[in-house]
Order: sequence, then C-alpha cells, then structure tokens
Amino acid sequence: SDMRWRSQAQGCQCMSSPESKDSENAEEASEAPALSAAAWKQLETGLVVISWFVLNISIASSTKWIFVQGKICIQDTGCQTYKFPIAITVIHMLFSWVLCRIYILTVRGGVAGHCGKSQGLTWRQQLKEIMPLSLCFALSVAMGNLSLKYIYPSFNQMLGSMSPLITVLLAVLLQRKSFPLKTWLSMPVICAGLAVCSLKELNFNALGAFYCTGATVLRALKSLIQGRLLSPSHKLDSVTLLYYMAPMAAVWLSALMLLMEGAEPILLLLAGLYSEPGTRVTGGGYVLMLLVISGLNACLLNIANFLVTSYTSPVTLQVLGNVKSCLSIAVSVAIFRNSLTVEQAIGVGTCLIGVWLYNQKDQKNQKNQKVMASPAQRSA
Repeated sequence: SDMRWRSQAQGCQCMSSPESKDSENAEEASEAPALSAAAWKQLETGLVVISWFVLNISIASSTKWIFVQGKICIQDTGCQTYKFPIAITVIHMLFSWVLCRIYILTVRGGVAGHCGKSQGLTWRQQLKEIMPLSLCFALSVAMGNLSLKYIYPSFNQMLGSMSPLITVLLAVLLQRKSFPLKTWLSMPVICAGLAVCSLKELNFNALGAFYCTGATVLRALKSLIQGRLLSPSHKLDSVTLLYYMAPMAAVWLSALMLLMEGAEPILLLLAGLYSEPGTRVTGGGYVLMLLVISGLNACLLNIANFLVTSYTSPVTLQVLGNVKSCLSIAVSVAIFRNSLTVEQAIGVGTCLIGVWLYNQKDQKNQKNQKVMASPAQRSA
C-alpha cells in the first residue's frame, strides 16, 4: 500500500508539474515588466538629474564666455566684445516662450484644461497675477547676467548661497511666517561663510557684487510669488506659468535693454552679419552661434527645472543645488583660470553647512506631514 501511495503521489506531482511551471512562468513574466519599469524609472531620474547639473553649470559659463570671447571685428572700426547681458536675457526669454508654446500646443493640445479655465487665463488675470511675477523674474535674471559682466561665475555662485537667508527674511516681513530655532541658527553660519568668500575674493568688483546680491533678493521674492501661483487654488503648473510669464518678461527686458544698452546690441550683431561690400568683418556668425546656444541652454534649463522637481523631492532638489554650486565654482576656475583662495574654499564649505542646517526644516516638515497623513491612510 505504501508503494502504491508513493507511486500515486509521484504521478500527481508529474501531472501537476506543467501547471505549476506555467504559473511560475506567468509570475516571472509579470515581475519582469515591473522590474524593467522600475529600472527605467531610475534611469530616467538619473538622466534628468545629470541634464539638470550640466545645464545649470553651463548657463553661467556660456554667458560669461560670450562676454569674454564673443568679439565682432569690423575693418577700420576695430573689435568689440558682445557685452550686453540684458539683450542676452531677452533672447533667453524668447527661446523659453517659443519652446513652451510648442510643447503646450503639440503635446498638450492647448492651454485649456491646465489653468482651471476653458480658455486659459484672461488678460485681466494675466495683468493681475502674472505681470508682477514677470517683472520680478526679468529683473532677477537681468541682474544675474549683469553681475557676470563684472565677476566670475565662481564668485557669483558664492554670493548666491545667501538665498536661504533672503528667503527667510522676506517670508517673515511679507508673509508673517515663523521659523524654528534651527533655521535662525543657520543664518549666522551662512553670513560668516559669505563674508569670508567676499573678503578673500581676488577679483572682487563692487558693482558685480551689487548686481548679484540684487538678483538673489529678487529670486527669493520671485519664489514666494511663484509658490502662491503654483498652489492648488490657482491650478497653474510650471510650464503654463512660464508660457504666460516669458513674453511679459521679454517686454520688460526689451524696455530695460533700450534704456541701458540702447540699440547697440542689435546694430552690432547686424553689422557683424551683414557687412558692406569690401568691408572685412569677422566674429558675427560666431557670436550668433553663441547666442543661439545660450538661448537653447536657458530654455532647456527651464524644462530641466520642471522635470527634476517632478522626479525628486524638494529636499533632494535643495541638496542637488548645493552640489551644483560647488561644481559651478570648480568649472569656473577650470575654464576661466580665476583664482580661488583656501580661505574662500573654507567660506564655501561654511555656507554649505549653513544651507544644510536651513534645509533640515524641510525634512522635519515632510516627516510631520507624513505623520499627519498616516491616520487618514490607515482609516482609508
């Protein structure tokens, strides 16, 4: 009987083995797409972060390169460097608007449905909501590019580390927000690092430092206005907001360009491209190529900013920003051969420590939000 039972059991196992193999194969087949999707997601995130790094670092260096190497030489007139930061910023805005328009019309099929309105924002809403942001954004980018006319990208990045300090002060003054003690303790650390960086800067320029500081203040103000417009109550996303903001910013910047730089940026570029017969002109095509590269860099950077925000968390984005500052300083020193003292390196490290302390409040807020959301998730 034992032998008969064993033979029957073996027969059952043999009969059931094809089905079990089929089920195992089905499970493996179902797991394979999940694994490949997760791996593809990690690959996408890595590519987005790398692109964000490259575009962020290259935008300041490419703009500075135009100021240093973008020369147009005209026979019997001499050579002139294309040092027109506001005109370059106008080009950045126009490129950003064109790319956003192509994306919205081709990929999304229009603005409708992405603003909570059937026809998008009205002119009255744009004047009330978008125009203040466009003015703040235009001035911040213009002052940032103006600073690169006088200082190197490395010192520009050092001064840009004061952004958390400015953001906290503006939030307290304008929005009556309160911050924890750890945030306030990070402020003296950031200030001390900035003081060391500024005092030990061998290529210090007061006007360049002023423009860079003004750009940082305006960027902090822009972030507060932008945060309000991107809140759920306004139903705007980043691409749509840039689509509405870029042409307004271009108008503001064009008026500022005519006021401060006149028509010289346009006339010089036209003279470099269209010369009279018998007049030898060089550098016009090269400057135009640099302007196109810089414009593409600017609009791709705006897209990368949107993508990296969606693929990572806000805290991760701030950490990446700190790493980007260090890499930007290193790239500036490598390309332009400007001096970087040991004291400045210590100052940069001190600034980054202060920024790290400042970022801890976001990690704490995220943990509190998860704790508050967990009971609702459990009840669901």
